[in-house]
Amino acid sequence: MLLRVRRSLTLRSTRQALILSLELWRKTGAGHPDAVVTPAYRGALFNLTGKVNNASFKGLAAGECLFLGASGSKRGVDDWEIAFRFAASPNRTGITVGEITGIAKKGWEYMWVRYADAEDPAAKAIVKKPVAVYIEKVYEEGSFAGLGIGR
Repeated sequence: MLLRVRRSLTLRSTRQALILSLELWRKTGAGHPDAVVTPAYRGALFNLTGKVNNASFKGLAAGECLFLGASGSKRGVDDWEIAFRFAASPNRTGITVGEITGIAKKGWEYMWVRYADAEDPAAKAIVKKPVAVYIEKVYEEGSFAGLGIGR
């Protein structure tokens, strides 16, 4: 099996001290026999698409790997080549937004901040002050063991 990095993107926001790294990769493997690529297996691939790993997978902690889907074709008698696509985003701990500390989020969770007006006596102005941080679950979790490509 071959593992190739396809694209890498890093976004940085100094305002909220949040750094997001995104890596897309494709894992292609040949030699999947008909006995493996059954309608049930294709259904499992369909059901796992758009889910994040619920356990460690290929060196990524739970919540860091998003399965983007698979495509493949039959290359002969009893021989399938399947390409699996993934994206990775690291889990984060110890995030601080304003005076709010100890924030943790999994890689594919979404963090947003609620601000309120506050007086800044030194600047003699009204400023926005973070009053709450929310972590939202964007993708459901799933067991990537069903992919049949190892842990």
